[in-house]
Amino acid sequence: MYNMKKLTEYIETKDIIYLGDILPSEIIVDEKVRQYCKDNRCGEYNRNFTCPPDVGEIDDFKNKLKEFNSCIIVLARHKILNREDREEYFKPAKNLHKILLDIEKKGKELGFEKSIALIAGNCKICTPCKKMLGYKKCPYPELSRPSSESLGIDVIKTVAKKGLEIEFKDDEVTWVGMILI
Repeated sequence: MYNMKKLTEYIETKDIIYLGDILPSEIIVDEKVRQYCKDNRCGEYNRNFTCPPDVGEIDDFKNKLKEFNSCIIVLARHKILNREDREEYFKPAKNLHKILLDIEKKGKELGFEKSIALIAGNCKICTPCKKMLGYKKCPYPELSRPSSESLGIDVIKTVAKKGLEIEFKDDEVTWVGMILI
């Protein structure tokens, strides 16, 4: 319990919003979310090592969730000044990715050996992903992480359990990250 308090205090020093934590059993995993990936709504299906089909099956992830004690939920909000600049929407997700990796590392230092960050949106460590350049596996496994959505997590319904309603706006973007511990 003491280490969880230290991890929470550490998270609160970051430039993100700490929403709280939930039990892994409270995470809503839904095949419909994975179907959005298969329908290629974001354009990354089978084009990114951290996206389906490379991240495995949803049932496997549901079983893996049983190995964790808690799920920390954080988010980053960013005002959009130029709606024509798509990069402006993704820059906060890239920043959140780095922060999540930092929190994951701190979690491991505090004894949460299985800590794993789930990023917001698809991995953008490499643009394009090395998969598109013919690589057989990601050359940066220490940096790349799957998104919650790629694993079938219904982020909107899951964060609603913490009292947050995600709104899709033209002038603001909200990215949600999770850390399983």
